[in-house]
Amino acid sequence: MRRIRAFPAWAARAKLARMPSLDGMRALVTGAATGIGAATVARFRAEGAEVIGLDTAPGHVGPIADVTDPDQVTAAIASAGDLDICVANAGVSLMEPFVDGTLDSWRRVLEVNLLGVMTTFSAAVAAMPSGGRLLATASTAGLRGEPLASAYCASKAGLISIVRTLSIELAPRGINVNAVAPGQIETAMNRRDLDLVAARTGRPAADLLREQLDLEVPLRRLGTPEDVAGAFTFLAGPDAAYVTGAVLRVDGGLLSG
Repeated sequence: MRRIRAFPAWAARAKLARMPSLDGMRALVTGAATGIGAATVARFRAEGAEVIGLDTAPGHVGPIADVTDPDQVTAAIASAGDLDICVANAGVSLMEPFVDGTLDSWRRVLEVNLLGVMTTFSAAVAAMPSGGRLLATASTAGLRGEPLASAYCASKAGLISIVRTLSIELAPRGINVNAVAPGQIETAMNRRDLDLVAARTGRPAADLLREQLDLEVPLRRLGTPEDVAGAFTFLAGPDAAYVTGAVLRVDGGLLSG
């Protein structure tokens, strides 16, 4: 598989030369322990922000809050004080044929991926008396259909609708609302999903991944959590002051065709 450099040297030099873009801001990130959440916490801190990371993972250093429990989320955000940025990143996936799906499995996905965003945003709005940025982790799955992922696709499509609607409702409060839609990102959750598909099809996971990248992703590589964190940093910063209701794809060109 052809290797493509993800970050050219000139861009690295430019990054080192500029000032932090989130200096003095306070941000909260859910699903902060691993993957995209952990990368976003690290990038925001590198950009000068004070960051509170919420998660339920064992060993997580920081406030523990389950996004399906409104009381936990409200208490955690209230204890953080006023916010400038909130990233609703916590999410779960589910790989199963639609005909095998159950109400319980659908409820779990929707409770975390959809209602969890609503709960997080609702509490965050109360902590943004002077305006701010509400951001969410959507997915390219919310912009197209994907086999074995009907509940996940539905949850992310609903999330995108929430973002677009709130961008209108909350504009008078000075709150910008946007989403990032990652494509194929190297995370533990995506690796688990790939292994499940491999088990169902009887094909090696490495072969499935190589085929998917070669046929569907023009950049011919998996994205990294840091790629997504960079998009969140842009949307959280001053350069995105006039951006709201947007869904920024970070997908290597997956949906460009």
